[in-house]
Amino acid sequence: MTPDGFADAPELLFLRRKKFKAAAAFCSLAGGMLYAAALPPLNWSFAVFFALLPLFYVPVYFSSWKMRIFCGWLWGVGWSVFAFNFLREIHPAVPYMLAPVISVWPAVFTFCAGFFAGKLLRRQDITSPFFLEYPLTKQLLYLLSAGALFTLLEWTRYYLFVWNDLSVTCWKLPELMQIARFTGRYGVTLLITLFSGALFALIFFRKKRFLTAALLLIYPAISLVYGIWRVNTPAVYRDPVEWKCALIQGDLPQQRRPTHSDVVNSIIVYARASLPFEGKVDTVLWPECAVPIPYRAEHLLAAEFRKVIARFRTPLLMGALDYTPEGLSTNSALLIYPGGAVAAKYDKYHRVPYGEYVPFRSWLPESWVRAFDMGRDLAPGKSLMPLKIKEGVFSGTAVCYEGVFSYVANAFARNKANVLAALSNDVWYPESSEPEQHLANAVMRCVETGLPMVRCGNNGGSGVVTSTGVFTQYVGTAAPRPELLREAAAGVVSVTLERTPEITVAVRYENWLILLLAALLLAETIWLFPQKWQKKSSPAKVQGLSAKPDVLRRSLFSVK
Repeated sequence: MTPDGFADAPELLFLRRKKFKAAAAFCSLAGGMLYAAALPPLNWSFAVFFALLPLFYVPVYFSSWKMRIFCGWLWGVGWSVFAFNFLREIHPAVPYMLAPVISVWPAVFTFCAGFFAGKLLRRQDITSPFFLEYPLTKQLLYLLSAGALFTLLEWTRYYLFVWNDLSVTCWKLPELMQIARFTGRYGVTLLITLFSGALFALIFFRKKRFLTAALLLIYPAISLVYGIWRVNTPAVYRDPVEWKCALIQGDLPQQRRPTHSDVVNSIIVYARASLPFEGKVDTVLWPECAVPIPYRAEHLLAAEFRKVIARFRTPLLMGALDYTPEGLSTNSALLIYPGGAVAAKYDKYHRVPYGEYVPFRSWLPESWVRAFDMGRDLAPGKSLMPLKIKEGVFSGTAVCYEGVFSYVANAFARNKANVLAALSNDVWYPESSEPEQHLANAVMRCVETGLPMVRCGNNGGSGVVTSTGVFTQYVGTAAPRPELLREAAAGVVSVTLERTPEITVAVRYENWLILLLAALLLAETIWLFPQKWQKKSSPAKVQGLSAKPDVLRRSLFSVK
C-alpha cells in the first residue's frame, strides 16, 4: 500500500464510478416521480422545482451520450408511468405502453443539453461532484440554454400528447400562472426551468453561484410580482353583461355501446334535473354526450328525445352526437331553443385518438383496433367559431378533451368569444385522478385568453374558472374538494363578462416566445459549434498503481 492509501486505486475508482452511475440513474428516476407528484392527485406543486435537477446535472457530469440518454429516459419513465397511470382504466397495459414513448422527450433533452455542457463547462481538477468552479457567464449560459431547450421540447411534445405539460403543475399556484397572459403556457414552463436552474447553481456551483442564481431568478421574480398584482386586483368591466346558467351533472356510468334502456334513463335523468331551473336562468348546460344517441337521428328513440327537449322553456346548450351535411357523425355542442329547434352548433375540432377515431386504422392489428375501437370514426369540425348564446354572450364551446389545447381557446378568443364553455365527460375514468387532471390542464386556457370558463361535466368539474385560473362557484357542495364531487348534482352559476374583451398578447401573437427561444438557441449553437469540443474525460487515464495520487483524486468523478 502506498503512503497515500491508493494501493487499490484503479479498482476503487471503477467501483466508485459504478456507484456514481447507479446513484445518477436512481436520482433521475426519482426526479421524474417528483414531477408526477406535482400533478394531481398529490398536487405537490413545489416538487417540480426539484424534479428538473437530475436533467440539468446529467449533461454536465457524464461525457457518455449513452449514459445521458439513459438517465433522461429513466426520468421520463418515472414521470409518465405515474402521471398517466389513470389510463389503466382504459386498458391495464396503456400506461406502460405509453411511458417508453413519452420518455423519449427528456432523453432527447439530456442528449442535446450535453452539447451545451460540453462546449461551455469544461471540467478541470474535479475532486467532487459538488461546488465546481466555472466562469459566471458560462454557468449562466448553460442554465439558460437548458431552460430554453426544455421549453422547446415541451412545445414539440404538445403535438403528440399535450396532457400534463410542465405548466400544469402550477394550477394550484395562480400567482405563477398569470405571465401566461403574455407568453402562453410555455412562459410558465420557462419560469419553472429557470427557477430550477437557480437551485442547481446554488447546489452544484462554487464560483459566484449566488449571482448566477439571482440573474436566473429575474424573470420568475417579475412574473411572481405581476401574478400577485393581477390575482388580487378586482376585475373592471367597461361594458358588462351577465350570463346566468344552470349546470346539470348527471353522473351516469360509461355508455360505450348504449342500450335502449341506457338512452331512456339518460333522457329522464337530465330532463328531470333541468326542470327546477326552467325560466330562472339564461341557459341550461348539459355535458358532453349527455344522451348517447344523435339528437337528429331518424329513429323512434331520437324522435322521443326531441319531443322531451321541445317542452323546455329555457335555451339548452348540450353535448350530443350529430351529423354533417354529408351524413358523417360528429361530437357536437348544440344550442337548442324552446320548441326543439337547433339554433347553432359547434362540431368538435380536435378529436381524441382511439376514442373518437382510430389513427392508421387499416395498418394496425385487428386485436388492437378491437381493444380501443368505439365502433365509429367521428368527423372533425371545420370551424372554431363561438356560439351566440344570447345578446352579448359569445361562447367558445370546447367539447371535453379539446379544452386543454391552447390553439382551440385562442382561436375562439380571436373570433370574438367573450367566455369559454367546456362540456366534458370524464366518466371513462371513474376511480382515477383523470377528472382532476383534466381540470388542471384546462384552467390555463382562461389565463392565456383572459376569459372566464363555465364548465359542465357528467361526473365532476362543474363550475366556473375565473380569468385568473381560479376554480370557483362549484356545483358540488362536498368538502373539502367540491369541484371533484362525483355524484349527481345541479346548480346555478353566474359570470360577468366584457362584451368586447381585450385580446391578450398570448392570443394575438401565439407562439412568439417559442420562436424567440428557438432563434436564440440556434444562434448560440452556431456560435458554439466551430469551437473545439471540450471533451469531459479524465485528466489522466489510470493505467495502474503508478498513477499519481493527485491525478487519481482529480479523475475520481470524471465519469464517462
